[in-house]
Amino acid sequence: MYGNLFVYDSKSNLVAFESGSLLSSRCLILIGGLTDGLLSLPYVEKLSSKLESLSKPYSLIQPLFRSSNLQYGWHTIDDDIQDLNILIDYLINNRNHLLSIILMGHSTGCQDIIHYLRQQKKHPKIHRVILQGPVSDRQYLSTLSSTKDQLDYCLNHLENKKEWLPRYLHDPPLTIERCLSLNQENSIEDLFSSDLSDEQLKNIYENIETPITWIWSKQDEYVPDNIKDQVENFVKNKLANKKDSTFLLLEKADHVVNDQQEQIYLIEHIIQLILSSDI
Repeated sequence: MYGNLFVYDSKSNLVAFESGSLLSSRCLILIGGLTDGLLSLPYVEKLSSKLESLSKPYSLIQPLFRSSNLQYGWHTIDDDIQDLNILIDYLINNRNHLLSIILMGHSTGCQDIIHYLRQQKKHPKIHRVILQGPVSDRQYLSTLSSTKDQLDYCLNHLENKKEWLPRYLHDPPLTIERCLSLNQENSIEDLFSSDLSDEQLKNIYENIETPITWIWSKQDEYVPDNIKDQVENFVKNKLANKKDSTFLLLEKADHVVNDQQEQIYLIEHIIQLILSSDI
């Protein structure tokens, strides 16, 4: 896969990889999840190629944040939003012809985008958001035997939120602050849990105006089996029910969409969204 690696934040030495139509006035920014880095998702090459083939082509931009790869444990999604803002400002300031940005998130990248949209007025350059694999970390982590010990440690050391959990409790490194953010109800990352109240959901989503497409994998291994159907209905009927929002179900897909046919279906849907917007 060929493209251009560029520095968008010289202070933190953060880079992004751009592929496809490098001179395009349109781009899709793909934000990965926990532990993801460049080329982590199996469909990125197909997506880049398809975006390049459009009559009004898009480039695909994969940024590295300070939290990328295994560094998520000592950063927060507030840090991610700072990095995303810097990237968007860089693109706007260095590309006078830029017309359109689409934000696409995978897994925790979805939390990043919702957290970003909650803090911003509707951005004139961002015309659509796509969320692939928007799952609840809290509901998944609650099924792991290690989580209780981690939370017990955190709750007994609240005065030191920037300190690490002991390695025997979590490896790679994880701060108390990030552990609580991943696991506590109504934290800044708890945006997709199916047990959130209507009032909590209203507080999260009521001021978001950008159209959102929710892409749900029926075989997502990070959704507990005992609530899979419940969570699917929750995403479809409570999260994707706003004006201009849409819902796509991938019947055979896992969390990262390894299935080749589902990758094609996913990408074709993204292309149709772009064509229908005609920007």
